[in-house]
Amino acid sequence: MTEQQQIALLLYKYLQASLTETEALRLENWKAQSEANRHFFDALQDEDQLSRWIAGDYPGRLQDTEESIYVKVLHQIPALRITPLYRRSWFRVAVAASVLFIVGLTYWLGVVNKPTETTDEIVHAKEVNDIEAPSVTKATITLANGNTIAVDSLTAITQGNVQLSKTADGKIVYLGDANEVVYNTLTNPRGSRVIDITLSDGSQVWLNAGSSITYPVAFAGTERVVSMSGEAYFEVAHYKNTSFKVIKNATEIEVLGTRFNVNAYDDEALTKVTLLEGSVEVSNGRIKKILQPGEQAWVAQKISVEKDVDIEEIMAWKNGKFIFSEKTNIETIMQQVARWYDVDVEYRGKIHTDFGGAISRQVNVSEVLRILEETGRVKCELEDRKIIITP
Repeated sequence: MTEQQQIALLLYKYLQASLTETEALRLENWKAQSEANRHFFDALQDEDQLSRWIAGDYPGRLQDTEESIYVKVLHQIPALRITPLYRRSWFRVAVAASVLFIVGLTYWLGVVNKPTETTDEIVHAKEVNDIEAPSVTKATITLANGNTIAVDSLTAITQGNVQLSKTADGKIVYLGDANEVVYNTLTNPRGSRVIDITLSDGSQVWLNAGSSITYPVAFAGTERVVSMSGEAYFEVAHYKNTSFKVIKNATEIEVLGTRFNVNAYDDEALTKVTLLEGSVEVSNGRIKKILQPGEQAWVAQKISVEKDVDIEEIMAWKNGKFIFSEKTNIETIMQQVARWYDVDVEYRGKIHTDFGGAISRQVNVSEVLRILEETGRVKCELEDRKIIITP
């Protein structure tokens, strides 16, 4: 299915109120790409406009037109059947389906008939020098003996009484126990898909691009300790009288069983710990803070606690999105972009502005840059694997 057909399908499903959350996000991104896209989307809300379009392509009696469209739509897209009720609400959907699928988006893209004024924009959108969103994992596992293996080529490995394997859907799983504690390190580099791992105690960890975690092949004793850098989301299995600790330099996070996110990239000044469920104790030297769900600890020399933080924004990376509040600076945005697409960023000139919005992490980097440019606040240029930002 071409890109144009994919957008047509999203518009059709929008009119049927059947968009998923991911599809709705992609449609919003498409609307933000150009004024022409927004005009076309607005026109779909106008039944009189739709009627005029369809009358131009299917002249004749309205009733005959409705019946003709209905039959054609069913043949064109049988998976999206609609109830054959001959009333205005049905005709609105049928007309839109006709415009989008049968006429071939001639108003918007000119795919079937002639080029339109938006053609140049679409050609520009597909830059020759473009970078796709990560489609595979580049993650590696460094074993206790020092050998490093690519996760993509992992089948099954036995380490003592513990088996390391990969499930059919790409998840890394450790099974077994041991008396001796030996460590593995999972590294997920920049430009790699999010990867998740199930530790030997049943705890699950998701790693963002540019992150790593070091953990025992099997836990032993009364403490479960892992260390990390980058960003990771934890769902810790509860074991009575056995704590779980996450260590990043001098910062320590202790839990019994809970869900939390840790953002601890080396190139950021703060370590941020966000609690989704349960409770955690965050410490840095002698300073300690206990978090409640919805709170975030900012750890530097001291620990400060933010209440009622935006969990959706914080967890966007795990859910396939970039989400930024309205007061997010360009540097923070481009840090995430750089890690996800494995690019460098250069700033030329002073940029004093904030941004906000949501972008799918599945789009090419050119689309992310175009959406930023649509704000009129910055200009973005892609040279090889470097993004240049100017006012």
